[in-house]
Amino acid sequence: MVYFPVAHWVFAFDSADGSVKGGWIANKLKAIDFAGGTAVHINAGIAALAVLFVLGKRHAFPHPHRPHNLPLTMLGAGMLYFGWFGFNGGSALAATNGASVVVLNTMVATCAGICGWLAAERFREGHATSLGAASGMIAALVAITPACGAVSPLGAVAIGALAGVVCCYAISLKYKLGYDDALDVVGIHLVGGILGTLLIGFFATDTAPNAIAGLFYGGGFGQLGKQTVAVLAVLAYTFTVTFAIAKVLDMTMGLRVDKETESEGLDVAIHGETAYILEAMELATVGGSSESAVAAAAEALAADAAVESKA
Repeated sequence: MVYFPVAHWVFAFDSADGSVKGGWIANKLKAIDFAGGTAVHINAGIAALAVLFVLGKRHAFPHPHRPHNLPLTMLGAGMLYFGWFGFNGGSALAATNGASVVVLNTMVATCAGICGWLAAERFREGHATSLGAASGMIAALVAITPACGAVSPLGAVAIGALAGVVCCYAISLKYKLGYDDALDVVGIHLVGGILGTLLIGFFATDTAPNAIAGLFYGGGFGQLGKQTVAVLAVLAYTFTVTFAIAKVLDMTMGLRVDKETESEGLDVAIHGETAYILEAMELATVGGSSESAVAAAAEALAADAAVESKA
């Protein structure tokens, strides 16, 4: 009810003989979305925001939750980066010069996005982090996804860098506005998707595979207007339908667990297992079963419990 209609609007093109009519964004509006800035990222980001309004905040919010394993985060980011070349480059549907431009744009935009996020992070917080690098990578990938066939490599660098900086600041909005976006889908996918889709109107060049000129390349405001209409249409449709679906589900079967289950953790409450043994207990086991090791583990666990209770 949400993704399929929007995907049809954006990706379904009229057949050459006119026998098959596609979606209005692709064929009538003629907005550019090479691989899913509107249909995937804006769609998912605004849907997440709609569900957040129905679900409400976690009881621990706004207490920040640290990534549980940064090495796995970086491994996953690398796998995602590798896969994204197929995501964007494969959307060319053939191993052509156009596909090579798309892959190059994807690569340089990502590098710029990492640098942009790390620079913003260093300026704002005094240090750059590996988590920031992974986040900047994703922000840039999101932003270049709709634009990778419309811009030059220099345009891709600009879009990636802007996405890294803007999304780095956008993820803080949840603390100011009070919505509990656990994985920063709004701050990265929604904001990055909107940014990349709109920047096509500025950086598109007629020498790129899409062969459309934007404002900075003599094309005027026409394409920017088309990109804006596409963004607003997806925002309005997806938010409305997703909110309605989530509200009906919440009123009938419910969407949230109780406070005790939330505090205990869904892994334990629903699946009866947990991925990790607490560090203090593991140290006690490694150090032997001496009374001092057990006592140290108990003290550490009590301290953790006190911190969580206070939070």
